[in-house]
Amino acid sequence: MSKDYLLMHSLRLLLIGAVAVLITSQELNAQLLNVERIRMDPDTTGWAGDIGFNLSLNRLSDQVVRMSTDSNLSYQSEQHTWMLLSDLNLVNVDGRSLVSNGYVHLRSRLFRNRKVSPELFLQYQQNANLGLNQRALAGSGLRYSFLNRSRINGSVFSGLMAEHEEWALRGDEAVTRNFIKSTTNISLSGEISPETNLQLIGYYQTRPDRPFEPRVTLESELLFRISRLLSFSVTFSMTYDADPVIEIRKLTYTLENGLVIHF
Repeated sequence: MSKDYLLMHSLRLLLIGAVAVLITSQELNAQLLNVERIRMDPDTTGWAGDIGFNLSLNRLSDQVVRMSTDSNLSYQSEQHTWMLLSDLNLVNVDGRSLVSNGYVHLRSRLFRNRKVSPELFLQYQQNANLGLNQRALAGSGLRYSFLNRSRINGSVFSGLMAEHEEWALRGDEAVTRNFIKSTTNISLSGEISPETNLQLIGYYQTRPDRPFEPRVTLESELLFRISRLLSFSVTFSMTYDADPVIEIRKLTYTLENGLVIHF
């Protein structure tokens, strides 16, 4: 039995488990940030990316407009990669914005062709539904590519980041925190079929003085190719924060689906 077969069989089992979770889940608003989605083929150079957009309009007793958009852009030179990721989600009821969250993330991978390469990143985000007024962070670390085959890729990233957070639920006094944290993620992506791709990524972020009180995130994305330029996307993200700054749920998750435009 080949290693490729075992890896693809493992991907299928993980997919079945993810779908089972999706079927039994309710939707909550968590922050989805998949920095691995825009990784390009190592043999290509130039620009690549995709844009996703969702819009719904409901008119019952109130007019409710829901809009979400995300963009993932990457430029890859012979030696380095630069990425810009953004996401915006809005809910508007009769002209009043009730829920909004989003982020902007900048990342650079230097000497990308090496098995071990350095990365730098900056990020800013908000999530009014969770009470996150703002989060700003900057960090760096090393990425190790442990798997690089035609249909399956895997890597591990580990580094440090400086994080500034301001939290407050509506009507409460704001709480501000400044920390140095370690951040580690492992990602695995593969082609299930010529028209279907699955990506899994897990994050483990914690303060060095409290290594067993982490913020852990599991993200998955399933892309169904409709045409060369268009895909249908199903994404699921679940986060557990062992020590939230304010009194909110420790476990949050989100399920989203929509269309993705590739270019």
